[in-house]
Amino acid sequence: MRNLRAVTETAPRAIIYLRQSVHREESISLELQEIACRDYCDRAGYTVVAVEADPGISGRTWNRPAVQRTMAAIEEGSADVVILWKWSRLSRSRKDWALAIDRADIAGGKIESATEPIDTATASGRFARGVMTEYAAFQSEQIGEQWEEVRQRRLKLGLPASGRLPYGWRWVEGGGIEPHPDQAPLVVEMYSRYLAGDGSALIAKRLNDRGVPAPNGGAWRRARPLVVMDSPVHAGFIPYRGSTYDGQHEPIIDAETWSAYQAERQQRREAGTRPREYAHLLSNLMICGCGARMHGKGSITGGKLYRGYMCGDLHKTHEGRAYVSALTIEPLVIDWLMAFDPEVDTTRDVTSQRARLDAVTREQNALEVELVTLTRQHTRGVIPEAAYVRASADIEGELQRLRQEERQLAAAARAVPGREQLATLRKTWREATMSEQNRALRQVVASVRVADEAGSRFEIRTTWGSSSILSR
Repeated sequence: MRNLRAVTETAPRAIIYLRQSVHREESISLELQEIACRDYCDRAGYTVVAVEADPGISGRTWNRPAVQRTMAAIEEGSADVVILWKWSRLSRSRKDWALAIDRADIAGGKIESATEPIDTATASGRFARGVMTEYAAFQSEQIGEQWEEVRQRRLKLGLPASGRLPYGWRWVEGGGIEPHPDQAPLVVEMYSRYLAGDGSALIAKRLNDRGVPAPNGGAWRRARPLVVMDSPVHAGFIPYRGSTYDGQHEPIIDAETWSAYQAERQQRREAGTRPREYAHLLSNLMICGCGARMHGKGSITGGKLYRGYMCGDLHKTHEGRAYVSALTIEPLVIDWLMAFDPEVDTTRDVTSQRARLDAVTREQNALEVELVTLTRQHTRGVIPEAAYVRASADIEGELQRLRQEERQLAAAARAVPGREQLATLRKTWREATMSEQNRALRQVVASVRVADEAGSRFEIRTTWGSSSILSR
């Protein structure tokens, strides 16, 4: 049973709802809309009790603050009628319009247009209103299709589909993009520090300490560097609706760095751990000849600091040395790192793995485009529901398999650092703290094991399985 209100002698209370279109062609100012609505209320004898506005928000979404307050006022009984400049101001969605009309009807309220007056008390009036709202939905879909054509054309040209650019880039004349001279080097530094073991919060802190403004001009929040680094634009790609396309711009990071970042990002997300701070260069790396982990120790004797690594299993009887001085082992490892050339190591076919990673990425992009096309055809009624469900499930299953393979390949490709990554590590080595050096070293070194009883030979094993003998 409908909730009809009793007729009173007081003037109906009107709430004016205004929405300014995001499209220039229909961007009628809120002031002009309000004037037209108030004139209409004067002629109809309505008392305006409130004015609500959603400036610059698309009518295709119902999740607008002002429109929700407007409908709540009708349902709560604090207003009797909603006045619109045009019917399209309330919504351009068929579903949302139907729900809005039903909500107002149940509450005993009304929705009227100031410039498109229709007597909705009659069947013909309600039909006319339906035609107007259907036309609004048609215009919305038409605008959406036109913009989609523009975006697809830009993607084919290798240009960003929208006007927003990630931190580190700027527009150039003609519609292309180029690295921002001040911001791009900072983005490259973020990747380098993240792959060296720094967390997003620590990267943000360093930027704030140097007085570097965030993209919004304020301070860097702890998660903001991740938002910046997650953009594939830095690697030469253009993102659009969950897929990536080749861009015409030159990347500021290479493919190896991008793959390494994605793998590290996924690994940290799954582990749910934060980077740990270590006080010794070879913390979590040194292994005693007995097989036990060695821990960094430090003490001051005679006013002098002595550092080294001691076997963690003190209950074992050691035939060899259970303690190694930092002055013995650390220079050997540093010299190895500074002289190491990843291109010479042939312990596994890194090139073929990276080629497969590129192929997997291309396969994913093609499937994601296929899924978007399939969904678009389904919404237009070209493909029936049952066929769409089966086809989309097959594509999603294949995408899931490819994503798993991509994570595995990216982790494998990440294990061997490129020359550019090593060059950056070596360049910043002296300025880095001990903990930063340890995190950077663990990207390359899996363990350093005492290889003889005298403690003069050590086996250094890399993260990808190769090993070398270091001797003092």
